[in-house]
Amino acid sequence: MAASSRASSPPASPRQEPTEVTSLLSHNADGHTPTSGVKASPRGSKHDRTVSVSQRSIAGSQRGVYGTIHRPGPTEQAPRVSKAGQRRILTTFPLRLTFFALVLLTFLSLVLSLVLFLNTSLDFSGVLLPYRGSGFADFWYSALGSWIGLGSVIFFSHPPYLFFLTSLITVILHIPLVLLILLNPCLNRAHSPLFLIPFILTAVTLLFSLLSSYLVRRAKWKESQRITRMLTEAAVREREGEESAARVAMGLEKGVWGRFVGFLRGVIGLLAGLAGLVLVVLLVIDSSIRAYDCSVPRPSEASVLVRVHPPKTPWSFQVHLACVDPINSTASSFLVQSKGKKESKLPTVLYESPSGVPGSLALLNHPLPPSDLDAENPGKWIFDLQSQGHVGRVCVWDRPGYGFSDVLSGADLGNVADTLYSALDLSDNIGKNGQFVLVGEGYGSLVSRVFAARHPDLVHSFLHIEAATATTYFSESPNGRSVLSLTAHRVATRLLPSLLTPLSIFRFPSILLRRSTSLSRVLASTYPEPNTAYLSESLQKARLQETFASHTHTSSSFIALLEAGDSYPSKRPAIVISSEDRIKADSNWAEGQRSLAEDVTDVSALVSWEKVKGVGHRVCEGQGRKTCEKALRKLLA
Repeated sequence: MAASSRASSPPASPRQEPTEVTSLLSHNADGHTPTSGVKASPRGSKHDRTVSVSQRSIAGSQRGVYGTIHRPGPTEQAPRVSKAGQRRILTTFPLRLTFFALVLLTFLSLVLSLVLFLNTSLDFSGVLLPYRGSGFADFWYSALGSWIGLGSVIFFSHPPYLFFLTSLITVILHIPLVLLILLNPCLNRAHSPLFLIPFILTAVTLLFSLLSSYLVRRAKWKESQRITRMLTEAAVREREGEESAARVAMGLEKGVWGRFVGFLRGVIGLLAGLAGLVLVVLLVIDSSIRAYDCSVPRPSEASVLVRVHPPKTPWSFQVHLACVDPINSTASSFLVQSKGKKESKLPTVLYESPSGVPGSLALLNHPLPPSDLDAENPGKWIFDLQSQGHVGRVCVWDRPGYGFSDVLSGADLGNVADTLYSALDLSDNIGKNGQFVLVGEGYGSLVSRVFAARHPDLVHSFLHIEAATATTYFSESPNGRSVLSLTAHRVATRLLPSLLTPLSIFRFPSILLRRSTSLSRVLASTYPEPNTAYLSESLQKARLQETFASHTHTSSSFIALLEAGDSYPSKRPAIVISSEDRIKADSNWAEGQRSLAEDVTDVSALVSWEKVKGVGHRVCEGQGRKTCEKALRKLLA
């Protein structure tokens, strides 16, 4: 009988776990919540209030109708929402569309950032919109959009409020940034119209980031309101009163682990948002400083900005040129008289400064801060000779990217030489005083040689001062470095420091410490010491063009120098001045100087090869100055 009784007993119904909140809240026709495997006790009995809204025991253990013992349930158990229920609010069409648009914008920003990063060292002027600046700031505009976009995609389902707030401030700070670029002529010429691409893409990415954060928060808020309302109604139906409703509300709250994860997510969102905010603040500060520096007057009354468009350059740009006449142009010092010949005007001295030094520094009587007052600007000795009546007209200029000149995209030796000729021609300085005495120092000597080869009729003579040569300047592995080691070295020492220049990491502290003026920031240079090249992003860009991709034997600069060999006026008088100490210390340098004096220059044209003792790389300073002055006067005699 016992066996048959057990056999006839209905099996205990398996406990049904809810899958979604809505399934937990379904009701029978009589308005009561159904039970699963538990017999509902009549109202007022001792088993009243033993079943919660979630159909779990809240009164400890309970014996079922058929003697089945249920496990004790927690006193406060929130309804469990399935993963499908959690995702349901994020899969609506507006949120899907916003998410896909945000992913697409982030991808485009990343691609553009990569292109602009490569453009900083490898010019892509043929595929980009025109620009006359360094391109470093444009890279940071694009990187800002990539950073905000990545953060928005990562935090899409749980957008931190602080990330939303910092992104909103970042959008607001874009307003003064774009106004500075559009309204200031100097900044507009340097960035427009290239900056429009990263700026528009970044602005749209920021707006979609804010939109996605708002839509997700709004959808979650609506869903929480719906769940709270339904649970409260269910509690009322069960006549649980305020106590049950309070337990329901507590069940919706996060546990300790959930609160910790939320706090950690908020901290990460804050740091990510602050990174973007700090970046745009630095860009605004730096743009403000550069806009102010653009108002500084040029260093000479003879200074002019000439708009040029050399044949192989993609767009026009401005270069600074100053051709200074003697104070008294009718003085006898402006004329030269050879034996048996009539008086004629002295040829114009055209000075090419070394790498990292703007030619305009030679126009200044004193070095700029933070240099010492007893330092001497390169090329200043030529104007001292002019004031003494030994030199006639003198022309100096800022190569593209130097001083007051715009950056030239693709500034190899050939394009720089063509730019110089265009500037002289458009400013009516070609043929004004006959030919030119080309004075080239360091890297400037390479420019003089290419210029002379392309315009040999304009050359009177050469003065090579510690000149760079094909042997010393173009080397596949300088100092025995491998290709990988050389690339890593140039990235670490040249490219990365150059990229930091638009963030005002160097400019702003120099202003606070009063170590620089507007003119010293515009005419930033590697010499005289201390090195201030980090104060000018245009100069950093120009030096990257001269060194980063130009040292190889396949570079455009090396090809231009090789092509110059056929038409180079090697029979023009030339003097080579070298540092004897450096020749003794570096055999490769010694071979380059010998080749310049004996191979590049015809034997009959070499006036002298001067080796100055006790001087370093700057041979026209100290005791070497007299040697340079004597050599120039000899060429003008």
